[in-house]
Amino acid sequence: MSYWRSREILRRPEWSNVRSLFKSMGYSDQDLARPLIGIANSWSRLVPGMLMAAALLEVPAIFVAGGPMLGGRCFDGRASDTSTLTEALHRLEAGEIREEEYLALAKGVAPTCGSCSFLGTANTMCCLAEALGMSLPGSATVPAVYAERLRIAQESGRRIVALLEEGLGARRIIDKKGLENALRVGMAIGGSTNLALHLPAIGYEAEVDVSMDWVDSLSRSTPVLARIFPAAAENVPDFDAAGGVPAVMKRLLPLLHGDALTVTGRTVAENLEGFRIPAGSFVRPLEDPWEREGGLAVLRGNLAPRTAVTKPAAIASQMHRFSRPARCFDGEEAALEAVARGTIRAGEVLVIRYEGPKGGPGMREMYKAMKLLYGRGLALKTALVTDGRFSGSNNGCFAGHVSPEAAEGGPLAAVEDGDRISIDIPARSLHLHVEDAVLRERLERWRQPRPKIDRGYLALYARLAGSADRGAVIRTRDLGAAAWTDARGTP
Repeated sequence: MSYWRSREILRRPEWSNVRSLFKSMGYSDQDLARPLIGIANSWSRLVPGMLMAAALLEVPAIFVAGGPMLGGRCFDGRASDTSTLTEALHRLEAGEIREEEYLALAKGVAPTCGSCSFLGTANTMCCLAEALGMSLPGSATVPAVYAERLRIAQESGRRIVALLEEGLGARRIIDKKGLENALRVGMAIGGSTNLALHLPAIGYEAEVDVSMDWVDSLSRSTPVLARIFPAAAENVPDFDAAGGVPAVMKRLLPLLHGDALTVTGRTVAENLEGFRIPAGSFVRPLEDPWEREGGLAVLRGNLAPRTAVTKPAAIASQMHRFSRPARCFDGEEAALEAVARGTIRAGEVLVIRYEGPKGGPGMREMYKAMKLLYGRGLALKTALVTDGRFSGSNNGCFAGHVSPEAAEGGPLAAVEDGDRISIDIPARSLHLHVEDAVLRERLERWRQPRPKIDRGYLALYARLAGSADRGAVIRTRDLGAAAWTDARGTP
């Protein structure tokens, strides 16, 4: 299949009007004899969205990450990052550190440009883009300020021209094998829970069903080989020095699809042939992992009939089972106010609902609540359950992506203060200790709240968005021909 569409557009007589517009901008005949390559820069947003677009458009594509920032000044025995400020806020309020120390910390947590230096969603998805085969090997974790970052960009530019000439479209890379490799690497590095949202969304555009059952089975059969903050003190620049994604894939190769294609034009196994893991790397061998199962866990139960997601790699082992009474909040702001006032007590499970895809709308991150609990010394004494999602930097006991969400009448909408909730990660369970008949009666009385936004694209998204366990995308293929007929106003 030829992807050099500009060759036809710029040479055929019927496209001369387009050629004349390029000429008006100063392009020469020599310029227009070469392929036209589009560059889409999302700045600080939407890594998953870029990969979704590549899968949907099915053209040659290569993803170039911006790279992480370097770690900041030392705080709490590790290099600080942007999440450190929220954790340190309570210490300031409690008089444990001076205001001058806090302000100095604020100046030093983000010393360079780049994505946050911890393994948050941004760095997780850049690592997964490389594992998927859509980025050059070794490119995901190189810090933004390193000269190597420029060389990676230049090589990516040369490679995209070669991809076009070779006719290697994105869907030959973003296929079931590639997606499975990405999921396994995500589990092996203890990546953000958001990968369980973004990979199904990318899979939808590539027409590959990334189900929660598949995610869970891969998590159970993939060991944790690299521990990166929030699971350990080491940050992403440290991970890069330890060999980055290629080191993990080299160790993990027996579990990967080595024959999966990548943007190099070679397979995963071929890319790894000459790679040597640096001496002293904290990336463990397959037979001696940090943990026997992956960094994510998919939970089910009467509170999450379709699933919820948690991250045992970032949760202290003594918190892997937690059963306490609920404290319910209809929205993040109400929960943040309660935490800030100090009214949240040890031994409670915070429930933050109406923050899912429809309820948010857009599924906001419940980042601040977890960080404030950590700062108040409650990370090992409380838990948080939500239909929203989390930042990859969060630690403490939590379960997110609860599906179905409260805004579509899921059981989370019927939880009342004082109801006991049990999170059991080894058993993969999220249970509400309320009789079935009582729960049904509560849901029968439930009335859907008014939408937070009633106009514009977000209002449309709130009406059409799918559940978090299916990627929270607008599943246009599921709307059917009748829906499109109705939209045109014809019978």
